[in-house]
Amino acid sequence: MRGEREADDVAIIGGGLAGAATTIACARYARHARVRLFSPESPGRGAAYGTGSPIWFMNGPASAMSVIADDAGHLVRSVRCAPDTFITRERFGEYISETLHAAAFGRANIAIERSLVVDVERSRGGFLLCDDRGLRYRARNIVLAMGNARPADDFLPTELRLSTRYLGDPWRIPIAEIPDGDLLCIGSGLTAIDHVAARARTNRRGTVFTIARHAFLPARERAGIRTPRYEELGLDERTPLGMFRSLCEAMQRCVAAGGDWREVAEAIRRPSQRIWIGWTIAQRRQFLDHLAPLWGSLRYRVPPATDDAVAALRAAGRYVPLRGEIVAASEERDALIVDYSVDGVLRRLRVATVLNCTGPNGDVRSNPDPLLRSMLERGLIRPDALHLGLDATLQGEAIDREGVADERLLAIGPLLRGVLYETTAVPEIAEQARAIAGRIACDLEACVA
Repeated sequence: MRGEREADDVAIIGGGLAGAATTIACARYARHARVRLFSPESPGRGAAYGTGSPIWFMNGPASAMSVIADDAGHLVRSVRCAPDTFITRERFGEYISETLHAAAFGRANIAIERSLVVDVERSRGGFLLCDDRGLRYRARNIVLAMGNARPADDFLPTELRLSTRYLGDPWRIPIAEIPDGDLLCIGSGLTAIDHVAARARTNRRGTVFTIARHAFLPARERAGIRTPRYEELGLDERTPLGMFRSLCEAMQRCVAAGGDWREVAEAIRRPSQRIWIGWTIAQRRQFLDHLAPLWGSLRYRVPPATDDAVAALRAAGRYVPLRGEIVAASEERDALIVDYSVDGVLRRLRVATVLNCTGPNGDVRSNPDPLLRSMLERGLIRPDALHLGLDATLQGEAIDREGVADERLLAIGPLLRGVLYETTAVPEIAEQARAIAGRIACDLEACVA
């Protein structure tokens, strides 16, 4: 181990949206705190908003995508666009990066380390961190902001996972590196639809297939949606099934009155965390097993440009959504043969490439990240009951192996999905970042006092 650095007030681990938002918030609300952001890649972009995504769009209008929680117009002013514009993911990544660097510029108390933290242990007055260069750091507080992990694939046949025609991480594969020919996307959510649209926009050869158990496709987004008061909807929050039934009824009433069903979906967004928290673990599991795919298709909608590209490809016969589960695979010289089951009937598909778009793997027990594995072994963290992320308090305080919450070890964003469920979108992450910065500011004041 090489030399140890001066202690920081907070170490933020992860340089994607969550880590950048937390650093920006600390610069605004905890101005005198010593902040150190660890990011092995260019901070601010993350996998979802990198330079490989110029043809993908944010799935919400610019007016809803500010990284600063108390300044809804910040993104609109920064990129000089209309509030209802759906900007590209690449441009959003540039916005996050530019905002981060503006917040850190000329600030000696904010440092950015281009390295990967691989170990953390408790130490006097806080934590001792070690990065992949062998450098050690001390920090009074830690924020775990690692973002989304690559999709799980242990449910897939071994022959498929071992094939060179199988691509397991859809967020880190440049479009140009996905071969021509027929493509099968496992999953039918936003990531899969983005890749379908990419095929249309880049004029790649071949047909694109998506496959999922339920095969619900994301609905089309609209800008300028009016959001009614949630209390006006009269929803039954007591159980997931009652909630969903009353939600569908409210949507039908809204449409019958000349409105848009999306208005109801937006109205439930802010109270959704409270509703999730009010359900038992068994009820949450029931929602995940039976209702989450349909809810996801209504809640996580695709931008108009993406929907148009997919519709055009489908009209040309080059996009085919499938329902079913993959049960076997074999490789030929120039293709993968995929067997899938639909209501007990076996069918076969021949494709050039298979891309896993099932969504991020939230189970920290199988996450390959060396830091999470180390912290699990040390007992500093534990998985939540549903294995969607970390176990934590509602304020994001990580709960250790013994069930004790650590007020100085905080999580943000996707790692809190099991606790809050709605915790991965820009507005929720911006709010969490502001709350963390407020905690750091109070902690700093207590130290000074």
